[in-house]
Amino acid sequence: MMKSLASRAFPLLVLAASSASPLLAGEAESTPAAIAPAATPSKVNVLFQLDVSDHYITPRGLNVENDGVIFQPLLLAFVNLYSSDTGFVDNVSLTAGMWSSIHSEKSGADPGRWNEFDPILGFTVKFADIFKFDTTYTAFDSMVDSYPTSHHLELKLSMDDSKWLGPWALNPYIAYWQELENKATVVFNPLTSEESFYFTVGINPTAKIGPVKLEFPTFMNIVDDDFYQQFNGTGGGSGIAVVSTGIKASVPLTFIPEGYGHWTWYAGVKYYHLSNDGLEDGNLVLTPNGDHDENDLFQFHTGITAFF
Repeated sequence: MMKSLASRAFPLLVLAASSASPLLAGEAESTPAAIAPAATPSKVNVLFQLDVSDHYITPRGLNVENDGVIFQPLLLAFVNLYSSDTGFVDNVSLTAGMWSSIHSEKSGADPGRWNEFDPILGFTVKFADIFKFDTTYTAFDSMVDSYPTSHHLELKLSMDDSKWLGPWALNPYIAYWQELENKATVVFNPLTSEESFYFTVGINPTAKIGPVKLEFPTFMNIVDDDFYQQFNGTGGGSGIAVVSTGIKASVPLTFIPEGYGHWTWYAGVKYYHLSNDGLEDGNLVLTPNGDHDENDLFQFHTGITAFF
């Protein structure tokens, strides 16, 4: 179940385009070259990503799948609604898309390989040159009938501190994640389960070594008592439930012409430390053949991103 964007994580990108100004055919050399007007940047851009992994672990620490190979395609469309170089509000944009999890091994109540489908709708405001506020709606739809479709809202405030820290920027953020309808976690007793929430505090330090971009995404989730549920149907406990960190290296695929978009290959590893009784009980159900240490999970992943 369940991937956020926010989470998960997803960055809005800006694609700049310009045009050349060749001499008109047959024009005398003494005549000034005709200057073609700069092309207007597109108001609509598209991001496609295909992530390949050895696990499906959600940002909430749920170890949904630990067998076989996991394919997770993401498709997002960005619509620029407003831009300004002078006002307090720099940019307003709309995001719409979808995410899926497809597994090489069958799983779920009605076993299948297409495990999950998540529609995404978001609204982003960038302001004061360094801040970004994201409002994102997601739904988690189990294609293998493992749980009722759940609906959620995430509010996220992030800051670009590279203006002061340069290459040592931390890119901090805070987020609030709320279940709107049905649970996004494992439910043991529907009669006592309630929609709940959690907070995320995180950073995403970045560095560049030649063409290689390194990222160190790190966050912790602070949950309400009712967010997870234990075997006995009581709350899983409040406080810090998930602490995660990792490293991701990205390299642009410069052999692909710019006219075909901006392509990047990446690879990385994520580490999750879990410290919530309800979360641990849920993972015993999701992956009964579990990992060696259920409190410490590692995920290796690689993939390709294309931006048009």
